[in-house]
Formats: sequence, C-alpha cells, structure tokens
Amino acid sequence: MADRRCVFIDFDGTFAHQGIAPRAHAEAVRRARANGHVILLCTGRPASIVAPEVAELFDGLVASAGAWIRVGDQLLEDQRFPEQLGRRAVEVLAGHDVPFVLETPEALLCTPRSARELRSRARRPAPVDGLGRGLQDLIDAIVLPEDPAACSFAKISLWGSPAGWRTSPPRSAPGVGALPNSISDDATSGELHLSSIDKADGMRRVAQHLGLGIGATVGIGDGMNDLGMLRAAGTAFAVDGAPEVVRQAAGGVSIPGPQQHGILTAFERLGLL
Repeated sequence: MADRRCVFIDFDGTFAHQGIAPRAHAEAVRRARANGHVILLCTGRPASIVAPEVAELFDGLVASAGAWIRVGDQLLEDQRFPEQLGRRAVEVLAGHDVPFVLETPEALLCTPRSARELRSRARRPAPVDGLGRGLQDLIDAIVLPEDPAACSFAKISLWGSPAGWRTSPPRSAPGVGALPNSISDDATSGELHLSSIDKADGMRRVAQHLGLGIGATVGIGDGMNDLGMLRAAGTAFAVDGAPEVVRQAAGGVSIPGPQQHGILTAFERLGLL
C-alpha cells in the first residue's frame, strides 16, 4: 500500500458532472478507503445540498469552502457570517433586488422570489447512472424564513446581479470575498464568503485532527475556490479544462473531468488502489 494519504476532492466539475457523481468515482473512493486512506469531499456547497448517498461515501466533509468541517461523526468547524455583517449583506442584496440564497449546513434559505426562480430552473433530469440528483438536490433544501436578514449562514449565492458577481453590492464590505459560482457558469452568478475562510484552512484543520503532515495531503479541484487547497496540498491535481491559474496552482498536473472518470485516474497515479 502507498503511504497513508488524506485526499480532498472538490465536488462540482471534479467528482461530479452537473451534480451527478459517476459510480466509477464512488467505487474508487470505497477502494481507497478500504486500503487505509482518508478521503474527504471538499466543496463550496453547504452540507445541506450534498446528497446523502454522496456524503456517506467519504470519511468526512469540508463544506461551504472550509467554513464547515466534519470528520466521521465529529464536527470540527461551523463558521458563519458575523450577525451584523450578515444582516447588512442580506439587506443590501434585497435593496438592489438581486436574487440570492443563504447557504447553511441545514438548508438553503430563500426569499419567495428566489425560491420561485430556483424552482423554475428545475427540469426532469435525463436518466443518469450515478449518485446525486443535480439541481433537485438544491430544490429539496429550500426553506423560506420569515426574516432572512436575521438568519445565521456561512455563504451567499447570488445570480442576476446587474453588474455581475465581481461587483455585487455587498462585495465592498470588509471581510467579504467574492468568487464565481461553482455550480453555474452564468457570468451574473457568484458566491459571497468570509474572506478569512478557505478550503486550504479546512484541509489543514483535518490533517491536524488526523495527526498527518501536510505532505500527506492531496487536493483535487477545478475551480477558483480550489486555488488555496491546491497550492497548500502536498500533491495536487487540476481538472482538464480548468482555468489556467487553477492548473498552475496544481503545478500543471491535470486529470480528466468526471465524465472521463478522472478521480479514478488520480487514484491510480497515486497508488491508492
């Protein structure tokens, strides 16, 4: 067996295609775990929109891009927007009539308008032999709170921003960062997050918890929110077609996308199977 590794795998565009994970990826994770390696999903999604059959494949979950971390049954982190900052961000988005959802480990918190727009995008998916249900996993997590600005949340996803996600209204608030949405490639869609939190922090926290050095970590991803993880990991893989800066963060090493079972390729190269 190869030296014990702790592998962190992005979900959208890496482990799954359009929210559906191929069964070959699921089997690769099971085999690597059976060989003594620790495999975690490391995603920008909140835990509430990771399908249970996907979550149970892994030893743990780094969700909300590092804000929420679970290893086994132990919750290691659950960081949220500070109350005043969160309220202000929600009020500004609502004041500019920008559709948004508040991402929490328990649910996607929506205004009625945002819920209608999300539900209107749902289509009956084509039959796919895989795990997860695509956009339906998001739809099922929707909850309509009476006062969204009073809610506790880890991230905000938005779409339809008139100026695009890069200059969305709350972006200028101290401590708030913005990234393109990891699920949609719509130029108006983005994610607002606490700039002090990164997937790399989640990776380090898990490695420390397990008593492993950073050299034993592996990061695999395809998006801008994977940059920190790929740069910090002992070994890194980008996905073919990822932005150039992402490929550079992985040292130019890449694997095929999920439709070509790239996780299986990565695990074979690492000797995990």
